[in-house]
Amino acid sequence: MANIDILKKPVAILGGGACAQTFAADFSLAGYTVHLFELPEFAPRMLGKVMENHEIELGGEQRNFKWFKRTGTAKIHIVTTEISEALANAGLIILAVPAKGLRPFFEKMIPFLKDGQIISIFPDNFGSMILRKMMKDKGCTAQVIIGGWSSMPYGVRMESPGKLDCIMRIRSIMWDTFPSKDSGAFIEVLKSIPPFDGAIELKQGDTIIGVDLSNPNPVIHVPGSILNVGAMEVSESEGTLGIPKGKYSMYKYGMSPAVCHVQYAFYQEEKRIGAAMGVTMSDHSKEKFYWKGSIMGFEYWVPFVDVIMPPITGPDSVNHRYFTEDIPVGTVARYHLAKRFNVDVPVIQSMITLGSIICGKDFLASGLTLDDIGIAGLENDRILNFLKQGCV
Repeated sequence: MANIDILKKPVAILGGGACAQTFAADFSLAGYTVHLFELPEFAPRMLGKVMENHEIELGGEQRNFKWFKRTGTAKIHIVTTEISEALANAGLIILAVPAKGLRPFFEKMIPFLKDGQIISIFPDNFGSMILRKMMKDKGCTAQVIIGGWSSMPYGVRMESPGKLDCIMRIRSIMWDTFPSKDSGAFIEVLKSIPPFDGAIELKQGDTIIGVDLSNPNPVIHVPGSILNVGAMEVSESEGTLGIPKGKYSMYKYGMSPAVCHVQYAFYQEEKRIGAAMGVTMSDHSKEKFYWKGSIMGFEYWVPFVDVIMPPITGPDSVNHRYFTEDIPVGTVARYHLAKRFNVDVPVIQSMITLGSIICGKDFLASGLTLDDIGIAGLENDRILNFLKQGCV
């Protein structure tokens, strides 16, 4: 169904944050027609003047092993809060939004999906499965290909709406489609898009759940944030501990040996979940967890860069996405998969319990469920076929 001619059509970028704007600028500067969409309630704050002048300045060192760099002021063809306008004639649709924000975008886009479109979710965070389930529930029969990635292709910060400091481009990233049988058509189109001009390896995962389990955010961000919450809050409120307000960095100040012990134990539980399901995820040596950049740093490993990957800061409060996204989505999903496949996960469970207390939210009750991703009613031995073929 899919072929490279899809890229001759407009590319729709959904989201208004730093990564979404980087996607839009990168594609536009490379000669593509770009439609940029943000939800109406967030567009004024996230896009600012971009709503009027349609301009995004892409800068930064963009470090990568290919020494590739694309900079300049991009002119975005359409910047809109109307999803029908964003998706009009689009071939490739890219979602670059926080995991907890995927559903509102899916709600908007499903009625306007057309046969032959490709949907790519960065990072996937179980989004491919959520979207398929929502399409089924809404009776949407559009023949589309849906795939997702283990991470974002950019290490980027937004200096202001429309002005981006792209620090680095991804070195290695994992992907798959849901179902996996669509993978060939998906990667035929995605393998040569501008975001990967600095990448060394695009590696297919073992089903989309293998990709989601390989997302390093839960295993690194959640223990790193929870176990350092006191230092973070004190430095952010008082500017003490030698850390100016707004400059706390989990990677710089929170990656101690003891914290890494917990992160590695969390990873071992992830591996047991994958093994019980018959799914292979990313394989990391124990030594990688005791590097300042941890396993996250190896995805973005670039020449002659400080292992701390400055100026990556955060979290700056318990409302930061390291808590409010990585616990209820990635961590809770791992917990439910573990329980379904009779895997004991005391570390993952403890992170959910502590995170819920710290944030004043019941993440286990409000987080991602197996019903959300469409496998609650499936027998365990049928789930793998469902992931690969899309049927039981």
